[in-house]
Amino acid sequence: MKKQNYNFKLDASETRIRKDGSYPVVLIIRKNDKAKKLALPFTAIPEQWNSEYQLFEVEKWIIQSDGKRVKRYLHPDREQNNKALNVYDKRCEDVLKDFFEKRIDWTLNQFEQAVLNRTEKKGVEQYFNQHIEKLDKAGHVGNKICYQNTLNMLKLHNPKFGNLVFSELDLKYINSFHEYLYSERGCANNTIKYYMRALRALLNKAITNKEASETTYPFGKNGYSVAGLTEETEKRYLPGEYLDKLKTVTLETYPLNWSRNLFLFSYYCQGMSFVDMAALTNESIKFDSGQRCIVYKRQKTEGKARFIFIQISEQIQSLLDWFKLNSPLIGEHLLPIVSIEGYEGDQLYEHIRNRNKKFNIHLKSLAKGLKFEGVKLTSYVSRHSYAMRLKESNVSEDVISEALGHKELSTTKVYLSSFGSKVIAEANKNL
Repeated sequence: MKKQNYNFKLDASETRIRKDGSYPVVLIIRKNDKAKKLALPFTAIPEQWNSEYQLFEVEKWIIQSDGKRVKRYLHPDREQNNKALNVYDKRCEDVLKDFFEKRIDWTLNQFEQAVLNRTEKKGVEQYFNQHIEKLDKAGHVGNKICYQNTLNMLKLHNPKFGNLVFSELDLKYINSFHEYLYSERGCANNTIKYYMRALRALLNKAITNKEASETTYPFGKNGYSVAGLTEETEKRYLPGEYLDKLKTVTLETYPLNWSRNLFLFSYYCQGMSFVDMAALTNESIKFDSGQRCIVYKRQKTEGKARFIFIQISEQIQSLLDWFKLNSPLIGEHLLPIVSIEGYEGDQLYEHIRNRNKKFNIHLKSLAKGLKFEGVKLTSYVSRHSYAMRLKESNVSEDVISEALGHKELSTTKVYLSSFGSKVIAEANKNL
């Protein structure tokens, strides 16, 4: 018997016939003149299916030529299959009742996931929150805040976001989110990219963990292009003559010397980020192949991250000596970035962010005083400058990727097997 929003039928079209002459039994769901067909784990030949009752025939008598009545064309698993269909029917009714009681303006995808309970086991918001909690426990505060900001923006875009399942985050939904960020929030492309990269990464994790399906994945081929959001920005590396000037200039104040030396430390340490420099301690100095090295993992990298080995060159040691002689070092910290002892978690993260802001203010003053034109001098420019200097020295992009600790060659290259610190140390001679 046909229901208002769903019914069961035999999909007896020519393209659906199986080798044994049977056809799939399907669940048809409908809403607002739209319909979706969901295959169920049953097949039948037309004579085995009762269209009126939407069940397998349990009795069908045929009168033979000799006048005898016999049962024919009955499916051998008819009773078991009908019990399963009754379970599906009851589940459909319960799902619609739940949608009604919770006032959910459901979609065909939501109905599918709720009834068939396929791959998705959690709602999107629940999965977001669980991932944010994992990042928090792992101490990846920056990544945690990125995902939290993205979740908050998604909820502002759609007040009913908490009811969504992953299959609802299709291309149409992502385009709608983009339009919201661009038109209503006034976000530039690079800001939109910040949110979309986090959302894409979460979807990829959900698919890997069997919490989401690839069927409605919006970022694949012919889907939404995150890379297309990249904007041309100001030149983000220092030309050689600017670098040489920065290395040799005599500066009058401690803040300018502090900022210049931290910038150069980052540069000589293969473009180490400010947050990674802040985390360095005396324990970060180890021996590798008989050489003193700084060993660390990038905090930006989620999941399993490899160690990066940086041989301590004369330039690096000279800077370490300067910091030790001229700066107050807190606890076991190797560099004068963290200035208050005892901070942890979010409090430490905010403290480092504030220190980075001061760092960038001093770098701006430094660039102005040294008349650096065409470059906005920030903490991140050291990383670009390191990569550009190696590239100009004809160092292989694979080696540059390894030195920067990138996972991809698009950011540079897919996560590579280690070249070892000796190869990178040779490359560093070009600095």
